[in-house]
Amino acid sequence: MAQNGGGKGWTVDEETGEKIMPKKWKNLLDWLLQGPERVPKTQKEWAEENKMHEDSIRRIKRDSRFMKEWDRRAAELNIHPERTQSVIDSLHSQAVGGSVQAASLYLQYIEKFTPRRKVVVEDRDAAAMSDTELADELEAQIHHLRVVDGNE
Repeated sequence: MAQNGGGKGWTVDEETGEKIMPKKWKNLLDWLLQGPERVPKTQKEWAEENKMHEDSIRRIKRDSRFMKEWDRRAAELNIHPERTQSVIDSLHSQAVGGSVQAASLYLQYIEKFTPRRKVVVEDRDAAAMSDTELADELEAQIHHLRVVDGNE
């Protein structure tokens, strides 16, 4: 016979003073956090398998203590590096496949890891250079051309 999940069964850890949810509630939360791959697939099937009424699950999910723990654990799960990486991999695949939106999102994401470059443009007029500066600059250019050409 299915039982009502109710709010009974919460205990208090004597050392920490933390409230501990009932085992069935913990099992429900673990199942909910598995995402779309979870077995059984539906809440109704889970309720039957765990000898609870489906309405009890709805009430448990609305319980503020349960919701608080659900939010905390979901946040932990959603920022896990493996999970984030799989989303980025999928985004990259779509971008390479031609999705402009995916490419834009991917580039926005990787921008924060790309080192910033500072481009300095020094455009000095040769007429403003002293004879020594002009000779040094010409010598440097000749040396560069010889290295590129392979003569040095």
